[in-house]
Parts: sequence; C-alpha cells; structure tokens
Amino acid sequence: MKFKLLLLSILGSVTMASAQFTVKDRAGNVLNDGDVIEFGVLDYPDASYEFFVTNDNPSDEIYTRIEYVSETNSSNGEFEQLCYGLCYNNIVQGGTVPPAGEDGLAIAVGETTPMGNHFWNDDPGNGSDNVDFVFAFRQYSDQAGTIETGTPLLFTYRYNPTMGVADNNTVNLTIQSTLVSNELVLNINEPVNMVVYNIQGKVVKQGQFDAGRQVVNVSDLSPQTYIVQFKNNTGGVQTSKILVQ
Repeated sequence: MKFKLLLLSILGSVTMASAQFTVKDRAGNVLNDGDVIEFGVLDYPDASYEFFVTNDNPSDEIYTRIEYVSETNSSNGEFEQLCYGLCYNNIVQGGTVPPAGEDGLAIAVGETTPMGNHFWNDDPGNGSDNVDFVFAFRQYSDQAGTIETGTPLLFTYRYNPTMGVADNNTVNLTIQSTLVSNELVLNINEPVNMVVYNIQGKVVKQGQFDAGRQVVNVSDLSPQTYIVQFKNNTGGVQTSKILVQ
C-alpha cells in the first residue's frame, strides 16, 4: 500500500520555471519537488515506485540522471534498487543512475521514458522509525552529464513501518494455476488492474479486467518466473508468482 504525502511548498503544485521535464507515476500523478512517497511494505513490487519522465523541452533532446542524495535511519546506507534505463542495486549515497562516467539518459523531444523504471527499498531500518531516502532528478545540457541545467527535482522515498498494519483490503480473485504455458487463467470477482514483472523488475505485461473468468495470453513471455500484481478499486493488492514454461 502506498500513500503520497502532500508535503509541498507554495510552488510545489506549479511546474518550476527552469524545469524541462515532468515526472509522473503509473496513475498519472505528477511528482513535485519536496514530495514524500511513503510505503508500509518492503516486498517487491508492492514497495516499488514506478515512474515516467517526459521531455518538456519543445525543441531539444534532454539528458538526465537520478542522484541518491541522503538517507535517514537505514541499516547500511544503501538503496536496494533503482531502475532508470538499466537497473542498479545497492546504490550508495552520492551515486547516480546512470552512473558517473556514463552518458546521461537521453529523452527525445516530447518523448516519455518506457515502463519499468522504478525505486524499490527493502531496508526495514530499526523496525520502528521511518527510513527515508532522498533522491534528485537532474538535467544536463550535454550528453556526458557534466553541465547541469535547471533546478533539480527532489523527493523522498520513505518506508513507514507503522503503515499497513490495519489494512484488510484484499483482492477477490484466484489463479487457476501458477504453472502456465500459453495462458494464465484467472477467476475474478471484482474489477482489477494487473501488472506482470520479470525477475529484473521490468513490466512485461499489464491489463484491466472485469469480474468473471479471464484468460491472459502469455505465449509472448519467455520461460521463467514472473511476479503478477493485482490491485482492486479499494487499494487492495495481491502479489503472486507464476512460472511460464
């Protein structure tokens, strides 16, 4: 379960004058400077914040990186996984994705980054206090990422261990078999959204379904284990593993 705290300054709801990109989540919510994205779980993909970056520059390609700025109350100072173009694990403070020495992630005019980019923390800290990680989206005028331009967009990814304890929302569905070849058969009793992730954390399939028996074609997926996440309209989440043969 995820909650977005509106800890914004007066300018938080307005696009920064020098920003040439917009960051949104899967639901289309804009990430503003100073936002806190809060989770009460640690498991992937429930604790994953998936995001999309759009180039708002009307005439030029832009180059971007994400920096791990600081942390509070983590057990080892490392952030488990940040995917931006490619996935990187165990990132340390001051580290960036893409890493220093590599080209910044290029986004063409009017284009938006594809699915699969996300933040994910599995560090519980001391189990009682919030664990905060601060990140900055940065833009550069050169592909090498040496000349920063504009104002960075900072936000906090937070694990709050007190959240989710009283959450009884469940998803009313069953999977006919988690061992599948060409079809994943679902018995659904309420409308749900489905997202399928591969073991690298990339989104490989998604869909929306009404109640009833639903058959999902998975013949295009390579044989391996996948994580399937279902969400209902009340915020309930069900996560299952399937093995595609």
